[in-house]
Amino acid sequence: MADSVKLQVTGTPDQVRPLLEQALQPEGFRFTWENPAEAIVEKGSRTKAMLLGAFGTHYKYRIILRPQQDGSLVVDAGLATTGMSGGAVGVAKVRKKLDEVGRVMVTAFQNSGTLISA
Repeated sequence: MADSVKLQVTGTPDQVRPLLEQALQPEGFRFTWENPAEAIVEKGSRTKAMLLGAFGTHYKYRIILRPQQDGSLVVDAGLATTGMSGGAVGVAKVRKKLDEVGRVMVTAFQNSGTLISA
Protein backbone atom coordinates (compact mmCIF):
# COMPACT_ATOMS: atom_id res chain seq x y z
CA MET A 1 0.00 0.00 0.00
CA ALA A 2 1.64 3.15 -1.26
CA ASP A 3 1.28 6.71 -0.04
CA SER A 4 1.41 8.06 -3.61
CA VAL A 5 0.77 7.04 -7.21
CA LYS A 6 2.68 8.61 -10.11
CA LEU A 7 1.75 8.22 -13.75
CA GLN A 8 3.42 9.76 -16.78
CA VAL A 9 0.94 10.67 -19.51
CA THR A 10 0.74 12.70 -22.68
CA GLY A 11 -1.34 15.85 -22.77
CA THR A 12 -1.73 19.16 -21.04
CA PRO A 13 -3.36 19.80 -17.67
CA ASP A 14 -6.43 21.08 -19.58
CA GLN A 15 -6.67 17.73 -21.40
CA VAL A 16 -5.95 15.58 -18.35
CA ARG A 17 -8.34 17.21 -15.84
CA PRO A 18 -11.55 16.05 -17.59
CA LEU A 19 -10.17 12.53 -18.00
CA LEU A 20 -9.40 12.32 -14.28
CA GLU A 21 -12.88 13.56 -13.40
CA GLN A 22 -14.54 11.10 -15.81
CA ALA A 23 -12.55 8.24 -14.28
CA LEU A 24 -13.03 9.04 -10.59
CA GLN A 25 -16.46 10.69 -10.31
CA PRO A 26 -18.28 7.39 -11.03
CA GLU A 27 -16.29 5.98 -8.08
CA GLY A 28 -17.94 8.62 -5.86
CA PHE A 29 -15.10 11.14 -5.72
CA ARG A 30 -15.64 14.92 -5.69
CA PHE A 31 -13.03 17.26 -7.18
CA THR A 32 -12.02 20.63 -5.76
CA TRP A 33 -9.52 22.25 -8.11
CA GLU A 34 -7.32 24.65 -6.13
CA ASN A 35 -5.67 25.80 -9.37
CA PRO A 36 -5.37 24.33 -12.89
CA ALA A 37 -2.75 21.81 -11.75
CA GLU A 38 -3.80 20.86 -8.19
CA ALA A 39 -6.94 19.24 -6.85
CA ILE A 40 -8.30 17.69 -3.71
CA VAL A 41 -10.23 14.52 -4.50
CA GLU A 42 -12.56 13.39 -1.75
CA LYS A 43 -15.10 10.66 -1.07
CA GLY A 44 -17.27 10.35 2.00
CA SER A 45 -17.46 12.55 5.04
CA ARG A 46 -14.77 13.40 7.58
CA THR A 47 -17.42 13.89 10.24
CA LYS A 48 -18.93 10.46 9.69
CA ALA A 49 -15.48 8.91 9.69
CA MET A 50 -14.72 10.57 13.02
CA LEU A 51 -18.04 9.45 14.51
CA LEU A 52 -18.02 5.93 13.09
CA GLY A 53 -14.27 5.29 13.11
CA ALA A 54 -13.27 2.48 10.78
CA PHE A 55 -16.92 2.03 9.75
CA GLY A 56 -17.09 5.54 8.30
CA THR A 57 -15.89 6.36 4.82
CA HIS A 58 -13.61 9.30 4.14
CA TYR A 59 -10.94 9.27 1.49
CA LYS A 60 -9.05 12.43 0.63
CA TYR A 61 -6.22 12.65 -1.87
CA ARG A 62 -4.23 15.45 -3.50
CA ILE A 63 -3.62 15.30 -7.23
CA ILE A 64 -0.86 17.42 -8.75
CA LEU A 65 -0.28 17.69 -12.50
CA ARG A 66 3.40 18.34 -13.20
CA PRO A 67 4.45 19.28 -16.76
CA GLN A 68 7.79 17.75 -17.80
CA GLN A 69 10.60 19.01 -20.04
CA ASP A 70 9.73 16.44 -22.72
CA GLY A 71 6.16 17.71 -23.02
CA SER A 72 4.62 14.89 -21.01
CA LEU A 73 2.77 15.29 -17.73
CA VAL A 74 3.23 13.51 -14.40
CA VAL A 75 -0.01 12.87 -12.53
CA ASP A 76 0.92 12.61 -8.84
CA ALA A 77 -1.81 11.37 -6.50
CA GLY A 78 -0.99 11.27 -2.81
CA LEU A 79 -2.53 11.18 0.63
CA ALA A 80 -4.25 14.37 1.80
CA THR A 81 -5.37 12.70 5.03
CA THR A 82 -3.82 9.93 7.07
CA GLY A 83 -7.04 8.11 7.96
CA MET A 84 -6.10 8.27 11.66
CA SER A 85 -9.67 9.18 12.63
CA GLY A 86 -10.47 5.54 11.82
CA GLY A 87 -7.50 4.21 13.79
CA ALA A 88 -5.08 1.67 12.33
CA VAL A 89 -7.88 0.18 10.21
CA GLY A 90 -8.67 3.64 8.83
CA VAL A 91 -5.04 4.25 7.87
CA ALA A 92 -4.94 0.94 6.01
CA LYS A 93 -8.26 1.69 4.25
CA VAL A 94 -7.05 5.08 3.01
CA ARG A 95 -3.82 3.60 1.61
CA LYS A 96 -5.58 0.60 0.08
CA LYS A 97 -8.13 2.89 -1.60
CA LEU A 98 -5.25 4.97 -3.05
CA ASP A 99 -3.98 1.77 -4.72
CA GLU A 100 -7.46 1.30 -6.20
CA VAL A 101 -7.60 4.94 -7.35
CA GLY A 102 -4.23 4.38 -9.04
CA ARG A 103 -5.57 1.34 -10.91
CA VAL A 104 -8.64 3.31 -12.05
CA MET A 105 -6.42 6.13 -13.33
CA VAL A 106 -4.07 3.71 -15.13
CA THR A 107 -7.04 2.08 -16.85
CA ALA A 108 -8.49 5.46 -17.87
CA PHE A 109 -5.20 6.68 -19.34
CA GLN A 110 -4.55 3.32 -21.06
CA ASN A 111 -8.02 3.39 -22.62
CA SER A 112 -7.47 6.94 -23.86
CA GLY A 113 -4.06 6.01 -25.32
CA THR A 114 -2.23 8.64 -23.26
CA LEU A 115 -0.43 6.50 -20.63
CA ILE A 116 3.36 6.54 -21.00
CA SER A 117 4.27 4.78 -17.75
CA ALA A 118 2.83 3.89 -14.37
